Amino acid sequence: MNLQLVGINHKTSSVSQREKFIINETNQVALNRYLKDTFGERFSSSFGLSTCNRTELYLYSDIEDHIEILNSVKGFLGCDEIDNECFYSFEGEDALIHIARVASGIDSQVLGEQEIFGQFKMSISAARDQFLIPKPMNYYIKKSIEIVKKVRTETRIGLNPLSVSGLSVNLIKNIFEDPKSLNVLIIGAGSLGKSVIENLYQKGITKISAVNRSSKEITINENFSIVSSSLQRLEDEIKYADVVITSINTELPILGKGLIENTLKSRGAKPILLIDLGVPRNIESSISSIEQVYLYTIDDIEKITQDNYGERLIEAEKAGNIIVREASKAISSIESANQKSEVIDLLDPYLTKLDQKDLIKITNSNDIHRDLIEHLEDSNFRIEIITKLDKHILHSMVKRYIHDA
Repeated sequence: MNLQLVGINHKTSSVSQREKFIINETNQVALNRYLKDTFGERFSSSFGLSTCNRTELYLYSDIEDHIEILNSVKGFLGCDEIDNECFYSFEGEDALIHIARVASGIDSQVLGEQEIFGQFKMSISAARDQFLIPKPMNYYIKKSIEIVKKVRTETRIGLNPLSVSGLSVNLIKNIFEDPKSLNVLIIGAGSLGKSVIENLYQKGITKISAVNRSSKEITINENFSIVSSSLQRLEDEIKYADVVITSINTELPILGKGLIENTLKSRGAKPILLIDLGVPRNIESSISSIEQVYLYTIDDIEKITQDNYGERLIEAEKAGNIIVREASKAISSIESANQKSEVIDLLDPYLTKLDQKDLIKITNSNDIHRDLIEHLEDSNFRIEIITKLDKHILHSMVKRYIHDA
């Protein structure tokens, strides 16, 4: 089996397509069961990463046809209408390189953005909690994190870091002459919502309110915190907002055209800026046709910035070279570790049955492969697996059972 991935991102698709292809902790266990039922022994496990820019499914399997995987996932998610040309796939070393590029921020629309690494680690944590990362797959995941840390240490890709939340605040500053006087409403109190509030506060914008599914205190520092209202107060809160920024997890838009039209009746001709950071989208696209409304989606936001782009581009090239070099060095050790782990798991029930004398004889043999095979000839063990292992590795494995005997 091998590391594989299929994905869709901002380079290959629109937000209206990406919002239909979401894989995260809410549905990946069911998807895992579905793929296991579909592919049987060819499939081990998988987990997903969904962000503003992309959704990717990381698999450990030996399914050779990636289109077969993709079509199964699309069928499970109910988005068969998305053209396969909107997707990409990688395997083995290429998959490891791609994952490291994504997690380091150099594959993001906002080149070098910092939030993706945290999102990547959160997706791993959720997958581990759901027992979706088997040991062989974990070698790749751990190595990808090591590579990203090396990139962050040895390049300046993280210098003057950019983020989606930071870009939202920059947009507000570019549109309004006096942003500090604005009433800003945040919909959603998750990590992205909190990051937006932090960026607003740092720019001196403090007239901030929030609504969320449940009441939640959002603390920025010892001097500033806000308590979110429930979604029942959404319409009332919008009446007083100059800017609304949404970042809530929802399958359907939370702001519809009718709600905004009703709200605008009590605002007179006062315009409102809506910034939708959600994928799937939090705001109906039809709202953009309302004269007093200025609507920006995540794709719009990320096309705005060119701040220190040239410097980030140079550092991204350095980062890419480091990733390719480190992945190439890592792949053989990962494959060796996976092979060793597989043999240990398979050998264990057989070696535990051998007595001390036989184990000592095997470890003292001039041809450990031959002697071990002789002891396993009458069993159902797959003999060819042993021949793939280096004799020194095999020796240390068998010797461990002598100490345990």
